[in-house]
Order: sequence, then C-alpha cells, then structure tokens
Amino acid sequence: MTGERLALPKGRIIGSNGHRPVSKLPRSPKRGTSFWLTGRNGSHGYSHHLFRFPAKFHPPVVRWALGAFARTSSHILDPFTGSGTVQLEALVRGISSVGVDIDPLACLLAKTKTTPLEIRQLCKAWGKIERSISCYSPGHAQQEAKHGADISKDTYLREAAGLFVPAIPNITHWFRKYVIIDLAAVLSAINAAEIPAAERRFFKACFAAVIRNVSNADPTPVSGLEVTSIQAERNRRRKIKVFEAFSTRVTSAITGIGELWETLSAGVKCANARVLRSNVLQLGKALRHSPEISLVITSPPYCQAVDYSRRHRLEMFWLGLVEDSDDHSSLAHSYIGRHLVRNKDACPSTDFGVKRLDRALYDVAELNAARARTLRGYFHSMQKSFAQLHKVVRKNGTIVCVVGDSSCCGIPIATTDFIVSLVAERFSLQNRFTYAVRNHYMQYGLRNGDGIREENVLVFKRR
Repeated sequence: MTGERLALPKGRIIGSNGHRPVSKLPRSPKRGTSFWLTGRNGSHGYSHHLFRFPAKFHPPVVRWALGAFARTSSHILDPFTGSGTVQLEALVRGISSVGVDIDPLACLLAKTKTTPLEIRQLCKAWGKIERSISCYSPGHAQQEAKHGADISKDTYLREAAGLFVPAIPNITHWFRKYVIIDLAAVLSAINAAEIPAAERRFFKACFAAVIRNVSNADPTPVSGLEVTSIQAERNRRRKIKVFEAFSTRVTSAITGIGELWETLSAGVKCANARVLRSNVLQLGKALRHSPEISLVITSPPYCQAVDYSRRHRLEMFWLGLVEDSDDHSSLAHSYIGRHLVRNKDACPSTDFGVKRLDRALYDVAELNAARARTLRGYFHSMQKSFAQLHKVVRKNGTIVCVVGDSSCCGIPIATTDFIVSLVAERFSLQNRFTYAVRNHYMQYGLRNGDGIREENVLVFKRR
C-alpha cells in the first residue's frame, strides 16, 4: 500500500511509509514505534492561532502527554514554554501549570493565550481602540491602493512627530515609511485606551502578530529575519494595509480567546497558568516558591535551527521588550540553541564522557571550530537544564521531552541519544517513540542539514 506523501521545499519529501498511521497517539505507545498522525496537523481552537510562533510544540503530542500522565491535581512545568501550547492545553483540562522562557515576546504571548477574557468586555475595549485608530486610518489610502507606494521622507518625519517609533537600526529597510507611521498609530491607540492591563496585553499580542506580515521581511522562514530576493520582488507589487491587517487579526483572536472564556466558564475545575520570564539554567531559583512539580512536558530548542532573538527582533523593538541594539544583543547571547556561542561564553572543552558525542564534536571541530563550539555549548546547556529539572521535579516525577536529530557540517548529530546518555544519572528512560513531522516549516534546511523529518518523544522518570 502506498503511504501518504507530503511535498516539501527543495524537493524534500516525507511520507507515511515506515510510520504507523493513527488518528491520535495511543495511551501507551510501544517502545520504538513511529507514528504518522492522520488527524488535523497542528493546533486548532482557543487562542492557539494568535501568533505564528516558529517551531511551535505539536498540540496532538501535548494532548497525548496530558492524557497519559496528568491529573487535575498535577502541577505541570514547561521550562521552554514558547508561546504557551502546553499551558493552554493544560488549562482547558483544569490543570495548573507554570511556564518558563527567556524570550520576552514568548512570555507575553503565553500570558495572553492563557488569560481568558469575556468576549463582550473585549469587544467594548476593541471599540475604544478602533475609534482612536479611525482618526489615522484614512491618512495613507493613496499608498495602500498602489503597488509598492510610499510617502516621502519629509512627510514621514512630519507624521512621526509625537508617535513612538522604535530604535530599530535601518528601520526603513524593514518597513515602508507609511507602514511605520500606521504601526505607531495602532500602538498609540492601544496604549491610550482606558482598558484593563490584561486586555491591553491581548491587543499588544495582536499587534505583534501583524508586524512581520506588514514588514518588508519574508514572513515564511522560521529560522530568522531577512528580506529575501523573492520577498523584495513581492514587495514591489504589494499593497500593505496595516489597519485592515490589525483589525482582521483582532477579530479572529477575539473569537479564540472568547472560546477559552466559555470553556473555562462552563465548569472546568479551577486552574491557573503562570508564566515566568527566566533562564532555564536558573530554574531552581525561579521556582523556589512554586509547588513541587509532578510532570514536565517540554520541547527544548534545537541547536542552530531557529534564531528566536533574530526572528522576534522587530516585535521586541516595537513592544519595548528590548531598549536598544545592545540590549537585544545581550539577550541574543543568552538563548540555548543560538547560532553562535562566543569565545568568551564557551564552555570547557572537556569530554562529556559520551563516546559518540565526543567523537562527533571532535569531527565537527576539524571542519569548523565555531560550529563545534556552538554545538558543545548546546549539549552543555542541555545537561545543566536537566540538572535544574532534577531540583524542582519530585522523585518519580515524569518528564516528557520531545527532541529531533539533525546534522552539523554534514556530520549526523544524534541529539536524542546524546541527551538520554547525558541525563542518565538523574533520569531513567521509560519509553521512546517517534512521529513524523508533517509541517514543512519545521523541516529546517538552513543550518540543520536535510532538516528534522521526525521527532522523538522521550519519557523519563526522575531518580
């Protein structure tokens, strides 16, 4: 029987052959099994679609982990919470959680997605913001109607007076001048509205969700931020309507967050989702006043796959989550899995005691010392992250960790095997199975060789 096949960029194809087709993961998967999920690929419902977050945790896997290991009395942790997929799925099941992330935009999104807001009140708040925006919206109708049109520099400087324009270096490379003014007008309306803080955060998240799409940058790549040659050609033909894009996003997001409100108001047991901005390497300190964790569900970042600091650079500047380029650069060098580990941040070049890992690092170093330094830093950070998890997870607590293998300088990197070996003293492996990655945006080819075609689900018990 011929399996389902999915065409991917650059001729890469992934098919269901070799994977067991299932509509959802079985409660107790047989060790070593590989699955092809035949149901809807990705997230649906609630506030999942609020923001297109790169490399988002696959919701069907989160749902499986919650169904298999969580109880309403559980307290769940995701130390790499991203945009809050684990926390949202836990919340609708009446399970409390805490999410930790170093990315300030991720934390804002996770808080927004897990805060239920009554739809009638949210519509009233939207009315206030919409009336304020209406004062600005007719201003650039001429530019919106023409392909590639923009305003003059003098007009831009005059209209920018009194509005907040972020200190993004070379900002007119990333945005048309009238788009900058329109974005500033939307942000001004959000900040000026007399609405509760949670509602203001919701509209700021909606604002963040349109920034990339109205910029000159290519919205497609998950790896970073660039104006590709293909996008530059598209930009010459584009008509950009900032207010329309924002209104569309708000309308859609109100529906999703309203669904969350209705679900939680319909009798789901009381639960909360707490989001902390912190480095996972200081997890013990960040959670010192939290309840003991019984279950961890997480998908750590891949090494050199998604450059979150670069990917979210425009949004972080617009929302004031970074003050300037130095602040952004400092943040960028604190991410696990970042593309570059500087010499001054390098960890000791001692062996890990895992033969295959040490050999792979040696082979990569022979080809590219900088890439080897980055790879070594990644596994050193992952080892320290699990040491922190050992501090906060109760004995016999469960850790569900999703990882994918890749390559570096053409050398296969068995990330999954290496992590299992690195944490063996603190955590015992209970199960391991895989599923095919059907989302082609997750098939990174930039720095990950041929991309990640399947992800491994590891189930550990704390010793």
